Amino acid sequence: MENTENMEDEEAGFIEICVTKRARVRVNYRGCDDAQPNVRWYFLPLDVRVPATGSKARRGSFKQPSGDSYRAPAKGGIGLKVRIADVEDRVEVCVLKSSRIRFSDIRCDDGEKGYDWYYIRIDGHVPAVGKKAEDGSFRTPYADAHRARRNGGDAAKAAIGYEDPDMPETEEEEEEYCTTTINGECVATNQCTQTVNGVCTSTGNGSLESTHSECRNVFSGRRWTRRC
Repeated sequence: MENTENMEDEEAGFIEICVTKRARVRVNYRGCDDAQPNVRWYFLPLDVRVPATGSKARRGSFKQPSGDSYRAPAKGGIGLKVRIADVEDRVEVCVLKSSRIRFSDIRCDDGEKGYDWYYIRIDGHVPAVGKKAEDGSFRTPYADAHRARRNGGDAAKAAIGYEDPDMPETEEEEEEYCTTTINGECVATNQCTQTVNGVCTSTGNGSLESTHSECRNVFSGRRWTRRC
């Protein structure tokens, strides 16, 4: 009994599909994502067969169960084998639900009737205020959602506070400045890695020639020169 309960915990979740209200025929996700009339979300256990688009859904419910949510490809299949986890970040914009025209966020923040949040994938396009939102969903996302700048644009750039994990970190070039002077002349900088008698003999850019009693290295004109 204990092993069975552990398996059920590991496989907790459901597949969500979009179906017609009366016939429960599976249709494209776009209809439910855009809250179109005559379609509804339908939820299936992970261990049943998900119907292909155009086929009737069975053994599910219009009531959302608890657990993780997954989607399924158009061809269907056993839920555990075909489930698709949708965990991409989203950008949220406030739209007039009937037209998906973007308005100021304050309308959704205040809960004004007829307005709702519309969630666009982080790799999608965010409309400017006054433009129509496309290719998103009214369904609450399963990952983080970020507010967007009013002028829109590429979602990753329009998202406020979003940091792209795939973007390489830029290394700031360290400014060179003098750290040691002798008789008013710079003999070592922050780039120096080795000194002999107060004179820099090795830097981050390479080694300088060693000094002797008659010659010395002098920092002049933003570079080291040999003076004898």
